[in-house]
Amino acid sequence: MAGKHALQLEFEGVNVAEQFSRWPNAKFHPAVQAWDWSAYQSLSIDLTNPDMQAATVILKLADKLGVKGSPPNQLNYQFRIPAQRTQQLTLEFDGGTKQRPGYWGGTQLDLSSILELQIFVQGPIKEQQVILDNLRLNKASSEQSVVDTKTIIRKIPTLKNLTSSSQGHSNLVSYERSEGTIITELTNGMEGLLDIRFSANTDYPNVTFKEAYPWDWSEYQELSLAFDIDNQQNQDLQLFVRVDDAEDQRWGGSADGVNNSLSAMVTLPANSSGSYYLPLKQLNQQINAGMTGLPPKPNYLAEAIKYGWGQRQLDLSNIVSFQLYLQQPKQDAHLQLKRLRLIPDLDSEQQGFAQIVDKFGQYTGYDWPKKVHSDEELRTMGHVAKLSLKSSSAMPQRSKFGGWLEGPKSKASGHFRTAKLGDKWSLVDPLGYPFFATGLSNIRLDDSYTLTGYDSSDQTKSMLSPVRASMFTWLPERGERLADGFSYAEKLHSGAQQQGEIFSFYAANLQRKYGGSLEQALNSWQQVTLSRMQDWGFTSLGNWTDPAFYNNGSIAYVAHGEITGEHARIATPNDYWGAMHDPFDPVFRQSARAMAQGLSGQINRNDPWLIGIFVDNELSWGNQQSDAKHFGLVAAVLAKDQRNSAAKTAFTDYIKSKYWTIEDLNQSWQTTLTSWVQFERGFDYHSELHQAMRRDYSELLYLFAEKYYAIVRAELKKELPNHLYLGSRFADWGHTEEVLHAASLYVDVLSFNHYSDDFSSSGPWAQLAELDKPAMVSEFHFGATDMGMFAGGVVSAKDQEQRAAKYSHYMRGVVAHPNFVGAQWFQYIDAPLTGRAWDGENYNNGFVSVSDSPYPQLVEAAKKFNQQLYQSRFK
Repeated sequence: MAGKHALQLEFEGVNVAEQFSRWPNAKFHPAVQAWDWSAYQSLSIDLTNPDMQAATVILKLADKLGVKGSPPNQLNYQFRIPAQRTQQLTLEFDGGTKQRPGYWGGTQLDLSSILELQIFVQGPIKEQQVILDNLRLNKASSEQSVVDTKTIIRKIPTLKNLTSSSQGHSNLVSYERSEGTIITELTNGMEGLLDIRFSANTDYPNVTFKEAYPWDWSEYQELSLAFDIDNQQNQDLQLFVRVDDAEDQRWGGSADGVNNSLSAMVTLPANSSGSYYLPLKQLNQQINAGMTGLPPKPNYLAEAIKYGWGQRQLDLSNIVSFQLYLQQPKQDAHLQLKRLRLIPDLDSEQQGFAQIVDKFGQYTGYDWPKKVHSDEELRTMGHVAKLSLKSSSAMPQRSKFGGWLEGPKSKASGHFRTAKLGDKWSLVDPLGYPFFATGLSNIRLDDSYTLTGYDSSDQTKSMLSPVRASMFTWLPERGERLADGFSYAEKLHSGAQQQGEIFSFYAANLQRKYGGSLEQALNSWQQVTLSRMQDWGFTSLGNWTDPAFYNNGSIAYVAHGEITGEHARIATPNDYWGAMHDPFDPVFRQSARAMAQGLSGQINRNDPWLIGIFVDNELSWGNQQSDAKHFGLVAAVLAKDQRNSAAKTAFTDYIKSKYWTIEDLNQSWQTTLTSWVQFERGFDYHSELHQAMRRDYSELLYLFAEKYYAIVRAELKKELPNHLYLGSRFADWGHTEEVLHAASLYVDVLSFNHYSDDFSSSGPWAQLAELDKPAMVSEFHFGATDMGMFAGGVVSAKDQEQRAAKYSHYMRGVVAHPNFVGAQWFQYIDAPLTGRAWDGENYNNGFVSVSDSPYPQLVEAAKKFNQQLYQSRFK
């Protein structure tokens, strides 16, 4: 019976427990916009059941509102096909309105705007299959029109080609602005093929595209810039994209990668060919949904380029330039750009959010290994996990504290310290054995909470986000046992809401797994987690571990302090998490002291298991991509009035100590200040920095950083003198030479949140060697979307096998570096599918899933690596 466009569908079985949570299905969508079927009265399909048993399936038709979950806008028709029979089925568009047998819904179906045709099954059923053929629309006159089933995979619509057969790409390339690249124009049928070779000898090699006049793309409402790219090498490559709606700062404008710029990133798989798109209105859908990554849209063979930083919405009437670039590559890279074009924003389609989350916090769209389908599965997992406690043990050749028994033993101090063993830095455990800190961060529930779409701060419950509220097939009622997973967030960083009700599916799954109240379940979870860490070979618990694990007496750990308080802060254009502390404000010392005292209240100050303390995280120090980013903090302080800025007073005093008169300063800086009073009231300078200014700004930045680290160390050591100060966890985008140098004088270990495919790339490791200071990777990870998650992570992998391979490769690089004494993966638990409440991150960055199921490939890779950890480090 199969015809030209026949399609065979195989539906998985659905048991009784799953009948209200799983609906195996196949969906068909229009290639462009929506189907207009207003001139037709029915849809006919030839259906074949090749099985030995009858098959029962449901056809669903939905318009724009229907795909959002509105029942009156969804027409459903359930029917039965006998075994080994072919039948012609006709879906009557008025079947729901006329209440015909087998029909429901569809009373408000808009036939002029059909967005989805779906065939699905409802349990309980066994596995079954059907063959679809000859889809056709029927008018009253029996006129027919074929609906091609091949539209399951949709062609990406093109709004505008930026290249042409006559000119190719070369007319767009700005060779004078493209640095560290060899660009060759080839031929490729009707369009140009651009061969791009990036050099590792340049920190930020790029190819920049620009025309004589800015592009005006304002006629397009929803717009993405799309690239068809071949990665010509045998390894993954992290590619960055930047689009500017003003002239580049280096050429006299204001675009610097953050201001008047949208910056984004994507990982290109090795030896791959694909289409990638960057929405230029960043990113309305992600913001409204409160998720970094959105549900999969398999209808387009294209991947979104993920927003990184800068403007979320550009002036589309004035796009000055865009560029592809790498960040401090360690080896040359080779790409071929086949096509440049404008396409619609594929992420703007209003579909795919209704009931995407099952009662376990998992995606309802498909199955994968380790997906949980019943409470009984979780109870069995909990029973097995408790039994494993009896057989779990630390890896051999480890000391009580996790150090290497066969390594060079030195003086036992009773606490962790640093030492140089030969030409390599090392931690030394309390017994004097060499120690390398491996571990997982965020072993806590805090980041497992997601927004429910409601506000329940008082006794009433009001909806704040219909999109969020529609996502969940189940949430417990207040007062039920699993309602322990509810909490409330009063202030959030970014996303769909500013505050609201939050829920942890991970917490609910722990209760299902171990029984009892959440508090009782957490007691079992803590025991199992400590057992896992030792069994997997990790030597420590990472940053942001729940304080309940402090003083645990079985595995080393680190603590975290966050400086809050009423001291002054300094806002800069480079801020992400928040404005910078003003360490010159006397109140800052009080805030630092309060932080240290708070930690000492949680930790036994003599606990030998505590390695050290991180203080703050990813502060906005700036970076050295441009003067604006390098000295943005200094410029922000100088622009202040010193009458209400302690930092400005300190800067003024420093400058006056160098330049006795304002004339001396003017001569050096090439400025026209009339008096010191004018300088004191605010030096708001935005032009290019002259050489002397750059030198003085560098000294001021060092002065600022030194003050910060000196105060933090002093206050921390008053309360916890026996433990290491592990620094402030520098972001890849947030450190400079001056800051690293200042920090190295006061921290015991420099810490870096370093996200990269390869540890050796992008980091300031040459400067670290010059400083001769121990260091630690305080964050890194790799994620994939092959097991139900919507976003891979800061650095993505193809699947779980590649996650494991990338982990091993990265860790080999860390242990080979003589300055590094540890590396901590971020994080223990996957982020929630629908985004963590704080900012919407929904990465597959965990060693365990929302059901607390370990990812076996990643765990095995870690165990294998940790078994040879010390031999690899000290060979």
